Amino acid sequence: MDWGNGSDLISAGCNAVMAGVAVYAASKAKDWLSPKINERKFKFADELIDQFCKIQQEGFYLHSDVKQIINTNPDEQGDAEIFRKRWNAIYQREIEYRRNIINLRTTMERMDLWGLKPKNEVHFTDLIDSHLGLAYKIEESLSIGADETRLRLQNSFEYDRQISEYYKVLRGTHNKIMKHYSELFVD
Repeated sequence: MDWGNGSDLISAGCNAVMAGVAVYAASKAKDWLSPKINERKFKFADELIDQFCKIQQEGFYLHSDVKQIINTNPDEQGDAEIFRKRWNAIYQREIEYRRNIINLRTTMERMDLWGLKPKNEVHFTDLIDSHLGLAYKIEESLSIGADETRLRLQNSFEYDRQISEYYKVLRGTHNKIMKHYSELFVD
């Protein structure tokens, strides 16, 4: 029986040792990776709730500014050009608000990638739908335009009431998700 030369035996021994080290490292990596994934899940949940809070604040200020501008008396609006610019700036904020809502919905869909699921997904989808409802109602109220004084005055009371109702629903749905993370998500 031929055992080969000494260098082959040493090489085979080293390969066996390396295989053992690789198996050991893989078992330790599993123990290291699990806490890192859990840490990332927590960070993702934290960022998600933070986004919901930011968009809630954005909705509050937008709703308040829209109510103010659609109810501005033409005699008190001042320079027409400045008023039109303010109107258009608020209109652009509504577009950005709607874009942020859609991005938030996309972020919610990414939760599955981290193995994170909401305990009550309906609360989250209701909140997103409430934000979209408010955004569309604001967009509708602003679509009249700054120069259409007669139409704006005709509809300002109705839109003011509707925007307030949409915002009230939005606040209620937002309050449903303001809980501790352990009550919101399933790992």
